[in-house]
Amino acid sequence: MMRSRMVKTVLWCLLIWLSCTRHVHAYETGGVTKAILSNGVTILVRREPEAKVAAIEIFVRMRASDENEANTGIGQLLAVSIFAGTETYSAVRLARLVNQVGGNFHAVWQWNYMELYAVTLPDTCEETISLLADALRNSKLDPKAVDFSRSAILKEVQRQQDDPFNSAYASVRRLVQRGTRYDRPYLGDADKLRAISPRQLKEFHHRILSSDRIVISVVGDVDPRRVARKVEVCFGNMSRLGSTSEETPEPDPRAGAAIVQRAGSSTYVMLGFPAPGVENPDYPAMCLANVLLGGNKSSLLFRKLREERGLGYQVGSLYPALRGESHLAAYVGLDSTRATPEALEAVQAAITEQVNVLRSGDFTDQDLERAKRFLVGKHALKHERTRDRAFYLGWHEAIGLGYQYDFQYADKIKAVTKGDVVHTCSRFFDSTGGSH
Repeated sequence: MMRSRMVKTVLWCLLIWLSCTRHVHAYETGGVTKAILSNGVTILVRREPEAKVAAIEIFVRMRASDENEANTGIGQLLAVSIFAGTETYSAVRLARLVNQVGGNFHAVWQWNYMELYAVTLPDTCEETISLLADALRNSKLDPKAVDFSRSAILKEVQRQQDDPFNSAYASVRRLVQRGTRYDRPYLGDADKLRAISPRQLKEFHHRILSSDRIVISVVGDVDPRRVARKVEVCFGNMSRLGSTSEETPEPDPRAGAAIVQRAGSSTYVMLGFPAPGVENPDYPAMCLANVLLGGNKSSLLFRKLREERGLGYQVGSLYPALRGESHLAAYVGLDSTRATPEALEAVQAAITEQVNVLRSGDFTDQDLERAKRFLVGKHALKHERTRDRAFYLGWHEAIGLGYQYDFQYADKIKAVTKGDVVHTCSRFFDSTGGSH
């Protein structure tokens, strides 16, 4: 009887939710209520009664065709400029309103999305949603503000070009992912950034604001129904401009690249390989391969190159979570005074040797279990803050995995076998190209 009453209560709450929003469907999993407005805007709300703050994340999904070779950097320019005043509020007035709600507002551009987020008090959550919506939909993009943003980005572009690690990584990424969206500079091309006009920026802004690209996640001591009503008021009249679907080609398993980047006192040897995107079934196995290779201080590269052979002062690997296709880069940093041709050749051979260990399965079950514990623990630590929990809910939904993946990730990692890792590495880590 008690179970029957509980089921009826849940159904009644969902009926109230349904009556408050125009949507395709609404349901709850893992304590998260999801609704989709009739125009495609997706809403995720997780009520946490003990939370002292509320975090709001707005994601705008991006396609490869949104930013192209001709306007590289325009998305970055939009994100940095978007809070500099709106058609409703001046920049000064908007800043004051942000302070009044105790908010911490930011905008970030990534290859697969633009993210706007704020952290505020639960009592001012709805007002904060209104301010974020106004900034996203009605940003004035004043020419003076855009020029200021452009100047800041250009300084960061130069700083990264002067940094040997960032420079080496950019070179490897461009070689491994040539022909994809990821072979373009993340911050943009300096010459093309300078050429982007305010009119072009406004046209780009208008073009990406399709309602079916919007994912909003809210975590805190908030009422999901009230959040949904506020989202509908702010976003319910947005237009659906077109589908966000796009082809996600498989990476070329034969491609590979090796880079030697020297700048001042530091030299980096970096090898890059194609890797599966987040929606690929091989993604969990590649996450583990990254940790096994260079993702922590128990990794093959750290133990075999740094501890046993003393090759380099910095060793590791990285594997960004990207849609469609991605890449894994393994690296060793050397003092330039020791970077003789013979030493560089030895380092590249040593990295390749450890990559082949993954391909052959010549690592222990204990190595694999350590990597699993590391990833599961790291995933848990990433959810300590309210803002982090809001981010990962929205990110998983926006990236195409569905927010439920956030709760399933640990189990997926635990389920990976040694054979899965070997199969994935054999498929993607075929060979490397020549040095550049």
